[in-house]
Amino acid sequence: MKLDISAVATRVAGACVKNRMPLFGLSALVSLVMAIGLLSTQFDGTFNALLTESDPYLDELIRMDEEFPIATDASFIFIAGDGETVFNHRVLAAINDLRDSYEAIPTATYLSTIVDWISPETQRRLFTKSVADYTEAEFAQLAKEAVEDRLLTNNLLSRNAALTFANLSLNAREVDQSTRMDIAAAIQSLRDDLRARHPDVRLFAGSDLILEETQQASMVADLTSLLPFVIVICVLVICYCFRSITLGACILIHQVVTAACTIGMVNYLGYSFNSISVIAPLVVIIIAVANSVHIISIYKQALQQDKSKLDAMHHSLSYNFQPVTLAAITTAIGFSSLNMTSSPAIQDFGQIVAIGIVFAFVLTFTMLPSMMVLLTRWSPDMNPDEELFLQGKLERLVAFTERSDSTLFFSCTALAIFTVFLLPLNETDFNRLDFIANDSDIRQYYDEIADNMNRGPALSYAIDTSVENGAMDTAFLLEVEAFGDWLLEQDVVESQASLVDVLKTINQFINDRDPDYYYLPESEQTVANYLDAFAMVNSKEFPVGSFINEDFSAVTILINATQISNQEVIDLDQLITDEFPSFFRSAELIHGSGLLVFSRMDELVTTELLQGYSISLMLITVTLIFGLGSWYFGFLSVVPNLLPATMVFGFWALFVGQLDPFVMMLFSISIGLVVDDTVHILSHYLESRRLGANQNEAIAHSIRIAGPALTITTMVLALGTTILIFANTLYFQQSAKLLVPIVVLALVLDLIYLPTILRRFDNKAAFLK
Repeated sequence: MKLDISAVATRVAGACVKNRMPLFGLSALVSLVMAIGLLSTQFDGTFNALLTESDPYLDELIRMDEEFPIATDASFIFIAGDGETVFNHRVLAAINDLRDSYEAIPTATYLSTIVDWISPETQRRLFTKSVADYTEAEFAQLAKEAVEDRLLTNNLLSRNAALTFANLSLNAREVDQSTRMDIAAAIQSLRDDLRARHPDVRLFAGSDLILEETQQASMVADLTSLLPFVIVICVLVICYCFRSITLGACILIHQVVTAACTIGMVNYLGYSFNSISVIAPLVVIIIAVANSVHIISIYKQALQQDKSKLDAMHHSLSYNFQPVTLAAITTAIGFSSLNMTSSPAIQDFGQIVAIGIVFAFVLTFTMLPSMMVLLTRWSPDMNPDEELFLQGKLERLVAFTERSDSTLFFSCTALAIFTVFLLPLNETDFNRLDFIANDSDIRQYYDEIADNMNRGPALSYAIDTSVENGAMDTAFLLEVEAFGDWLLEQDVVESQASLVDVLKTINQFINDRDPDYYYLPESEQTVANYLDAFAMVNSKEFPVGSFINEDFSAVTILINATQISNQEVIDLDQLITDEFPSFFRSAELIHGSGLLVFSRMDELVTTELLQGYSISLMLITVTLIFGLGSWYFGFLSVVPNLLPATMVFGFWALFVGQLDPFVMMLFSISIGLVVDDTVHILSHYLESRRLGANQNEAIAHSIRIAGPALTITTMVLALGTTILIFANTLYFQQSAKLLVPIVVLALVLDLIYLPTILRRFDNKAAFLK
């Protein structure tokens, strides 16, 4: 038995109008309960929320952390002036001040600086007397000696001696998130105090803790500062377009209640806002406006036709029920497709927006009607000829598309084909600094390191023999040595370090520091003795546990790469993985670098998002087939839904070419946003055709009825999204630059390209299929 959508819409509209006050009261009560959840809003600033759980390297990363637990740390960097080295009284006085003050930081255990440096190879101190007692000539000689110490330049000093690290060890592996934020705040407070006491010294502080704190601060700042602007812009657009302050008030209440319900429900469900999902409330507000604008537009048109307020509301709700419902379902499908990814951050974003769509849809039919009927003005002498927003211009546009049908069709088709071939030119490159403010202090910390040191990503690996004491076998250690030598031959490798370097250094030291003895010991017993001696020394800079695990079955190898891109990191890792078996008889390579997992997200996230996009496109098409009552027009609707994102990403590839992989999710969700335009135009077009109108009459009718509301919703979407350009993070800025042209182009194509498609491919027999 075929479902009569028209009858259902009439019944729903009648129930909503008749019971508008009880529904308003119930909605207000539920909204109040949901709003209480706002008090428990939480933010997750960690980068773990971004990790793709489908990456097999993630299990290896956990295994590496279990075998070689790494203490949480932080670093201060001190930078010399132009033409200087850090070996001067000003910089060293600031470092000494840090040495005296660092214990004020919670969980701080040890500070390593050049002032305390003792060479593991020679056991000689770099500074043999008080810093204050050195002359400028002695500092110059000290700098010359320091840059020749390869272990010092690999850890605490740049090769030009213009930058030095002060590395702070923290006992913070097991602390909770609140304590981590307290530690980050304490580090930054000490940094600021040092700057105040030493204004002529440039210094910065960096740590994963500070990254998390800065990222969380950026999230809160973006959400609290941008959300009010989005709401105000939406309201102002409504007031201007409909020439009504009361309708603007209705939209304002609808927006605020929808946002409060969404965030409250999210908190009740235990979600935490992360770097991606923090913009979900902004998206929900914009979608809520899109729903209500269609109700308002038809309501005003009905009032101008001399209907009473109740009759006009009944007409608007029944007339819009099908397209608004279809738009809500298809938009929810578009965002729900993000669950296809294995990144928790993207999943949360899709789920939060989907929840918001449900609230926006329900409140559109339960709360909005009563407010509009109560607040809007109506009189019997309303001007029926008063033109709705842009209605006259849209009718002239319809006439233009009819006159220029062939030109528009072939031009748009050619442009679409051209941009499809441009899509492969886009390259994704993940940079986790894109999620923090561009002008943040920690961003400058990383920039200074990049400017002063030829050091890029650091990759950690473990080589596991799976045999207790197997890592002390001399044959195995010779394999590690050969592998390390091969690594240094690679152009993208700046340095490498492993247990081999430790054992060779100890062997040289035992033999009166003779350089001729810088080689591996020849027996396993000697290796064991050297490790025992090294463990007794218990060097803070080079703890034995960072080189070999407890049962001596595995060793680590640390690789410092040059300044290379994410793709080059992946290529280097692939090269290491491919060549590893040629150096080792039976050992296993464990990929233990979190940075590598982030780098690999480019390909994984992109692949998963495209899979989700394909599924959402299929589900949306099926939904439209049932909703429109025509398989033919269901499939025909795919064309205008695909093209906006295709064209925008195509031109982005031509002029920019670089994408954050998380921005790729815009391609996946764009169909959920732009389908709203197509649904409304096709719904009204098919309605008119089924009543006997010809193609041109049906096109004119659909654009006359739906065009004003679609134009307003596009203005709201575009202006609201444009606000993201003023966000603190590059990720939001890039998202805005792509999403704004997508939604604008979607409207343009639906107004000028879709009519040309309908004139050519309208199969009247399809109305019954």
